[in-house]
Amino acid sequence: VILIGIAGPSGCGKTTYAKHLADYLHSPFLPISLDNFFTSPIDIDHPILGRMVSFEEPASINIDRFLTILRQINSDLENAPMRRSNFAIDKNQPICIVVEGFLLFALSNDVTSMFDIRIFLDSTQSRCRMQRFRRKTHVNPKMPDSQVAITDHFSRWYDNLVWPEYLKRRDLQMANAEKVFKPEEYQDRNYTKLDTYIDQRVKEIV
Repeated sequence: VILIGIAGPSGCGKTTYAKHLADYLHSPFLPISLDNFFTSPIDIDHPILGRMVSFEEPASINIDRFLTILRQINSDLENAPMRRSNFAIDKNQPICIVVEGFLLFALSNDVTSMFDIRIFLDSTQSRCRMQRFRRKTHVNPKMPDSQVAITDHFSRWYDNLVWPEYLKRRDLQMANAEKVFKPEEYQDRNYTKLDTYIDQRVKEIV
C-alpha cells in the first residue's frame, strides 16, 4: 500500500486533483478527504469579525478517527472503507491510496509520517478566494472568473479568517512535504508535471 498525501490551501484544487490521481493510478479506493473528519466548529472571538464559529483550526478535526482510518487501510485493505465497488484489489500491483486535506501535514507527526508520498499544492490568495467562493455559491463552471463578482462579506471572511489561518501553518506543511508545486505547474487542470512526479516516486517505492 502506498499512501499519497496532497496538502494545500482551501481552494487550490486538491480535491479535483485527488480525484484525477485516483483514476490515473487505478486506485481501488476513492480519495479520502480530511473534510470528512470535521467534528464541530470552534467558537472564536475574532478581532475583526467578532464572535463566530470556525472550521479552520486543527481542533475542528477528529484527528484520532482520521489516523485510525489510515492505519486500517494500511493493515486491512479488504475491509477498509472507501472501496470502489468496480475496482478489484490486485495484490501483485502497487495499491495507491490518495488522501487530501488543507491541514494534512500540520495535524501531528503521527499523521504526517503515514504518507509515503507527500506533495503540497501552493497557490495564491486571490486564486483560492475565487475558487472557494465559486464552490460555496455554486457558480456555473462555464462562467469565467472575470465575470464572477465575489461579495464583500465573503472577501472579508476569507481574507481575515481563512487565509490567515492557512498562513499560520503554511511553512510547517511545506517543510513536511517532499515536493511543492507552484500554481503555474498545475493550472487549468494540466497535471502532467504532478503525474510525472508521482509516477517516478511510486516506481522508487516499489
